[in-house]
Amino acid sequence: MGRGETQHKKQSGGSGRGLLIALVLVSLVGLGTSVYLSVLHWQVYNQPGHESFCAVSEAVNCDTVALSRFSLILGVPLSTWGILFYLGLVILGIWGFCRREALWPWGLLGLLNAMAVGISTFQFLISELVIHSFCIMCITICAVNAATAVLCVLGQRKVGLPTIGASAAPVGALLIGNAVFLAWFHRLAFRSVFFAWFNSLLLVAVIVLSIVGRGGARKVLFRWFADLVVLFKRPLVGGGLSAAVVCVGVTLLIVTPHMYPQQNDVIAFGIQDIGTGRTQAGHNWIGAEAPELVIVEYSDYECPFCRKAHEVIRQVVRERKGWLRLVHVHVPLDHSCNPMLRKPFHRHACDCARAAICADRQNRFWVMNDALFVRRCGLDAGGLAMLAEKLGLDVQVFRTCMKAPETENLLQEDLAECRAVAEECRHAGRRFGTPTFTVLDKVVVGLKKKEYWIRLVEELRGSS
Repeated sequence: MGRGETQHKKQSGGSGRGLLIALVLVSLVGLGTSVYLSVLHWQVYNQPGHESFCAVSEAVNCDTVALSRFSLILGVPLSTWGILFYLGLVILGIWGFCRREALWPWGLLGLLNAMAVGISTFQFLISELVIHSFCIMCITICAVNAATAVLCVLGQRKVGLPTIGASAAPVGALLIGNAVFLAWFHRLAFRSVFFAWFNSLLLVAVIVLSIVGRGGARKVLFRWFADLVVLFKRPLVGGGLSAAVVCVGVTLLIVTPHMYPQQNDVIAFGIQDIGTGRTQAGHNWIGAEAPELVIVEYSDYECPFCRKAHEVIRQVVRERKGWLRLVHVHVPLDHSCNPMLRKPFHRHACDCARAAICADRQNRFWVMNDALFVRRCGLDAGGLAMLAEKLGLDVQVFRTCMKAPETENLLQEDLAECRAVAEECRHAGRRFGTPTFTVLDKVVVGLKKKEYWIRLVEELRGSS
């Protein structure tokens, strides 16, 4: 076989076409996973009580990862950007297979894959060091990127391009160094989202530079340029693709925020211009510093009627904050911490109560209280840690507090008080439930309208 015949065979696309098909198939797995993760992200924020199949535990929970601020880039879920990315890989792979040119588009595929590996690595470190929870589907994405990396290396080697394999040692040293840095300085490193993604882009840049630095700089850079030239060889095709990408990106930035509820985590203006504190028994109160009348609330954060009743009461208290006070007592309706129940009911109610107690340790009880009542889902231990971070609490202190025996003791003290009230209701021939309120010697069970409470507190104030 002559030299010209060999060159013709190489340019005909005979080598590497099978690897392109394999890359397309693997990218389709990444595309499907990204679609699922985008749907899951929307469900977590829009469907009350939603839990995905991969919400296995605190350590393995896709919902917790979705609730993290690191699941977004420019306000759009990372998985949604992933849909566009894998769709691009699929298009490039099929285009390269049909084009029958061995070199194209291996250079461009290698560049895109290096970026994906860098971001996946950084996301993995975030899950380990910041979120303390892993997403099974995100791990699938990492596996897809690892598989496409292997295919890119094999494809580039087959067509004679420099590969990542030649720089495995410096890249490995970089990843280890980055992990150590984040482990020691993650509080500083993750103080802002910008710094986090700057680290990610820096990681990708160093990987690319390590590849270029192995003596193939000119060849690699030329290949990237040549692959991009092919895209714009036909101006209408290249321009059309570029315009489509820009339009889709802008559409996502504009439309995505409207797909998520713009909920306010504050009830009745929160603690603005109103007194707060703790009773001698340790219960949190809001309202009058020296009250003429006190309403004691026995409530569960996962109870929808409790949330509505609490909002009504808070409005009434705020309008009469000079003489009326509301005191909160935890009554989580779940058998895991409440001995009055014999079977599961509100699955995360106990953790929510613990979260409020731990927020109180950092003087943020009413901020957490309002957020818990308003929050639709993500109320497991991991999701609550993400909420604590959002509310400005020290997350590490919060996590420790959630598991502390002292927290459980305080919760059981509330439940003991609740059992006493439940016993009074039973003797009076009434059924105890949430929400329940006591005002002086009067017990009020269930959701009542605002007018009812206004009339009641005004009458009781006048008779006391």
